[in-house]
Amino acid sequence: MDNNDEIVLLYSGGTDSTLTAVLMAEKFRRVHLITYDRLGLFSIINSKVNVKKLKNKFGEKKFTHRIIKINKLSKYVFYERYLLNFIKYRFFLLSICGLCKLAMHIRTVVFCLDNKIYNVCDGANKGMDIFPAQMKEIIKEITDMYLNFGIKYINPVFDFDGDQDTGFVDRLHFEKIFSDVDKDKSVIEEKKRTTNNELFKMGLMPSGNVKGTELDRRMQSRCFQFILFNIFVRWYYLYNHSYQQYKETTIEFYREKIDFFAELLNDYIEKGKKSRMGKLIEG
Repeated sequence: MDNNDEIVLLYSGGTDSTLTAVLMAEKFRRVHLITYDRLGLFSIINSKVNVKKLKNKFGEKKFTHRIIKINKLSKYVFYERYLLNFIKYRFFLLSICGLCKLAMHIRTVVFCLDNKIYNVCDGANKGMDIFPAQMKEIIKEITDMYLNFGIKYINPVFDFDGDQDTGFVDRLHFEKIFSDVDKDKSVIEEKKRTTNNELFKMGLMPSGNVKGTELDRRMQSRCFQFILFNIFVRWYYLYNHSYQQYKETTIEFYREKIDFFAELLNDYIEKGKKSRMGKLIEG
């Protein structure tokens, strides 16, 4: 039996994925919140904070929440064909933020196939388009990957204004590195339609400005590997190249990764746990 009235949400516990959960709760009978755990992520248990709020608002049966380990899979996504990729793409192998999210998407395909669920969403937001998994072009590639397995993938809060924590960026003076995505900071200050504000209006957040606060740190996992990614992009690549060059190379790199793992997923359908993908699945 196909569960077309259910949807899987890649859930971090932050404001973007939590508002996505609210929007999907209004459209689907059940929303499966999946939080992924791997070496390098900390405080995964924090994702449960807003799950409790969601269940209080919509009822216990509306949401399920699972924490799934992806250590083996994420390592393979990072390091497969490493030498060849390094020769061709050099320091793009440091774009670990996008590769981590790609590993999560790959594991989500497996989860959907195993449970016959054919709807997936996440909290991807246009306000962070320097990250590969937030680029429209990369999202299109991921959407096509899902479609190859009969799964519909959507980004319900993509067009909301960005409301990310910029404190770290400011402290490292990344604003000195100019790029197409940083030209007019006054625009950022004028943005009002954020996921944070929407949750505040619903009574699910104590204020409209949670990002970067202690509460923000207590309701989602933490990852410090993004520091390496930011240094690569801001201090190295965008210092010597345009944002368009960065985007084009990123798209090529991720398209090759997606195509490679799409083949492994097809092999999983045929061979199950005996396949290479099957051996990478934990729990």
